[in-house]
Parts: sequence; structure tokens; C-alpha cells
Amino acid sequence: MRPNIVIINPDQMRWDYASCYGHPFIETKNIDRLAAIGTRFERAFSASPMCGPSRTSFLTGKYPLEHGIRQYGGTYDPALPNALSILGNAGYVRGLWGKDHCFKGDVIGRLYDEGEDICLGIMSKHPLYINAWDSASLDPASEWNITKRLTDAGINFIKKHANSDRPFFVTFNYQDPHPFFTCPEPYSSIFNPDQFELSENFRRGPAVGEIRRLTHWRIHSNEINMPIDSLKRAMAIYCGQIRYVDDQVGRIIDILRDLNVLDNTIILFWSDHGEFMGDFGVTHKIPAFFECLIRVPLVLWDPTGRVPRGVHQEMTELMDGMATVLDLCGLPQPAGSHARSAAAGGAPRTEVYADAGMLVRQPADPIPGLRIKGAMAPTPFGPGSMLRTREWKICLYAEDRGELYDLQADPFETTNRFDDPELVKLKLELMQRLAKRMMCFGRMPEDLPVGDLK
Repeated sequence: MRPNIVIINPDQMRWDYASCYGHPFIETKNIDRLAAIGTRFERAFSASPMCGPSRTSFLTGKYPLEHGIRQYGGTYDPALPNALSILGNAGYVRGLWGKDHCFKGDVIGRLYDEGEDICLGIMSKHPLYINAWDSASLDPASEWNITKRLTDAGINFIKKHANSDRPFFVTFNYQDPHPFFTCPEPYSSIFNPDQFELSENFRRGPAVGEIRRLTHWRIHSNEINMPIDSLKRAMAIYCGQIRYVDDQVGRIIDILRDLNVLDNTIILFWSDHGEFMGDFGVTHKIPAFFECLIRVPLVLWDPTGRVPRGVHQEMTELMDGMATVLDLCGLPQPAGSHARSAAAGGAPRTEVYADAGMLVRQPADPIPGLRIKGAMAPTPFGPGSMLRTREWKICLYAEDRGELYDLQADPFETTNRFDDPELVKLKLELMQRLAKRMMCFGRMPEDLPVGDLK
């Protein structure tokens, strides 16, 4: 029988907010535990810094440029090729607990056999959520406290199917640590705001060369006036939310072990995109390609051992994670997928691509009087694309200034060198390469099939 599959997907978790990725005090012992026995992908990147586009890419192997999902929520046609259909056709019983955020219509009963598809958005009706940066402790009895409840239900699904004659697939798609930044005790008081320092790229206003969409979000969210103590409180709660998720990771690993199925179950931990959390003086996310938004945690437990264990240092795209899972199960990729399996032993990626933003014009100037606490219109407006190598990142936008960052000398992306006359040749080379990727719907030109001349 094929191996079982467990996917764990916290929403909006930064790559650097886990101990195994270098966070100094968060103590994510269960994510670390998974990394210790499996494979931690050091350089993993999302196809988009927005929820629906990223998740759709994960399940289709296509970039937003091709699959067409560019807003936060997903509206992908479930009849089109996707990993869930492949799993169902292979005999997997499929469960979802949490937000689907990918497909149009009701997914339970169509792409999942059991589960609960629930999305809380930004909890905009919570009485303590007034400003974009707000955070609070959550009443354990609150309707918004769903992380443990979803885990309970998913664990019951695992117990039900662990010894059946069909393999199971279950995905835990958590709300945490997405804003509104809130979690119940004891998680909301684990961390003291005084433990946190501002990032090196924190700023109250625009720097030379700043993209317009970031300037607009800082003003529209009123985070130009965000109190520093409130930001540090949000950081503390955000870490608490991650610890809440981390405890669920431990519960899932433990039940798989106790049922004696851990050695026949693939586990993939990933997040769809990151979070500003104070970088550049803001919170939340926008359609831009800063490291805090586009770089993500990705950890795999492969019981077959085909994927080398330890730290995978090569560049990886999130869609490669699902491609690897399918490969380990002996299953094909969705038709048209551009993802690469880490178990296939092919040449490593030397660059990653991403794109984002609705095909709507970003305003030329901030909208007077507009105050929004979530990254709603016009925040997601304006398409853009990114090409990132180990050393450089270039970003082009339809109606915004370009960006070019020296990631070795400037890892916090404080200086946009797009207009640096000393880098004209390099910029042209990177722009040409990015244009070629866009012509190929994001895929590498070298991966295009050879035409049949007969």
C-alpha cells in the first residue's frame, strides 16, 4: 500500500520564526523534532506572497501567471488538473481541516472525502481588532479559537483510517499565525514584548527607491503611527500563535507514532507565505517580494529515505514540496506542472520565480482618509514578478518602480539598487532572464519540451 500523507500548513508563518531556522528564543520543539529526523529546506520560496495564489501553485505546480489566481482567496476550477484529484484517483481517502483557500465551490465531498473547510479571514469583527497591528489574548471558548479543535478532528480522521485498506491523506490548514494576532493562554503570555528587537529594516516612512504599494499600505493601515510597544506585543502574540501550532505538530507526530504508522506516513510542514511583522514598519502582507514575505519554512519527513535527510541547502520552490510527496507515493504530477521533486535527483534550482498582484492599477497616490486594518483594496492591486538567485533579487511591476537587491551585502533589503549606474549590465541580464521566465508562464526555458519534428 502507498504511504499515508500528512500536510501541516500554518498560514502566514515567516521562515525565520522557528528555532531550526535560527530564531533565538521561540523554541518550536516539535517543528525542530520533525526537522531533526527529516529534511529541512533552508531556502524555500513561495510562488506568491498571497494566500490563494500560493496554495493553488502548491497543488497544481503552476505559477499564478498561468493558473490565474491572483487575489487572496482561491477560485480555481476543481475540474482542472490538481494533486488532490490525483490522490483521489489513486485510492486515497482525503481529509481537510482548516481553510482550503484554493478552489471554487464546496471542496468537501469533491476534492476531500471528509473534513471542515473554514476560513476566518482577518477576524475583522473581533471587538479588540481595531488597528492593523493589534493583538490580544483569545478566550479559549471563542468561536475564533479553532486550531486545537481542528487538530482534534484531524487526529480522529487519522485514527479512523490508520489501519484501513486505503492510505489516507490529511491536511491541517491552520489559521494561525495569520492576523488578527491572537491566541489563547498559555500561548498568549509565553513571550514578553521586551524580548523583541526591531528589524534592521524598520522605518517609519519611505526610503529612496521604495515601491509605491508599500508606501501606500503603510499610510492606509496607519502604521506610520504604530506604537513600538504595540508592535512588540504583536510580535510576542505572533510567536505565541506559532507555539500553538507547534504543539499541534507534536500531537500529530505522537499519534502517528502511537498508531505505528509513522514509518509509513509522509509529513510535510509548510507555510503559504510570510509576514512583515515590523519589517519596513508594517505588518500583514502585500503583493511584493521581500524575503519576509516570500521565503517560507519547509520541512519533510520521508520515511522511505529517498530524500536525503538533514539540511537541504539548494533553492526550492514550495510547489516542489507537493511534487516530492506525489513522487514518493509513485504518483504523477498534475498535467502541466512545473514543479521538481526533491526525490528525483535532478539538477538543483539556481533561481526561483514568483508573481503576484491583481490585474488592477495601484493608485498613483495614497487615498486621502482611507484606513484599513487588513490588506484589502487597493493593497493587492498591481501585478509584479520576481526572479531571485542566491546573490540577487530583481522585481518588476506593471506600474511601480523596479527593485534590485544585493542579498549578500544587504540581506534586509534596505537599499534598492535598481537605478544604480554601476549595475546596469547585471540589471539587464536579470531582466532578460525574468522576461524569459514570464514568457514561459514562470517555468525555466530549459525545461520546455523538445518539439516533435515528425
